[in-house]
Amino acid sequence: MRKISGFTLVEMLTVIGIMAVVATIAIPNFISWLPKYRMGSMARDILSAMQHARLVAVKKNVKVWVQFDLRNNQYLIFPDYNNDGNQDPNEPTLRGDSLSNGIRLADVKFGADDAFCFNGRGLASGSGGTIRIVNTRSMTTRIRVNRTGNSRILGQHDK
Repeated sequence: MRKISGFTLVEMLTVIGIMAVVATIAIPNFISWLPKYRMGSMARDILSAMQHARLVAVKKNVKVWVQFDLRNNQYLIFPDYNNDGNQDPNEPTLRGDSLSNGIRLADVKFGADDAFCFNGRGLASGSGGTIRIVNTRSMTTRIRVNRTGNSRILGQHDK
């Protein structure tokens, strides 16, 4: 007599049934988790870009501007060699990006502007400010830049 090994049809259907139940429970939880994850990821990207801007400002001893465009939901970082506050053809874009789908710039407060700069010593212009981003579930995250140039994410909050 030969011994035949393998799974029976009943065993296979049982495993498929268990996997279906687990998927039914897990997928809605995963989907509800995604907007929060995307917002945290975008906040870390913005924070990283600002830290890079500060590093370049100190390294090259030049003002580096961080500008936010609420209408187009994007930001731009560039060195300002002639100190005019505008990006000229000889001033390259260090970083510039649009925010991810489902994330938008809610407001940017740096005095009266939607922009600030780091000087050659790494200090932020004015008294610093705050960037607030919002996801599709109306959760908000704020990124704070203080006068000394230090920046940090203040956390996620429900609206």
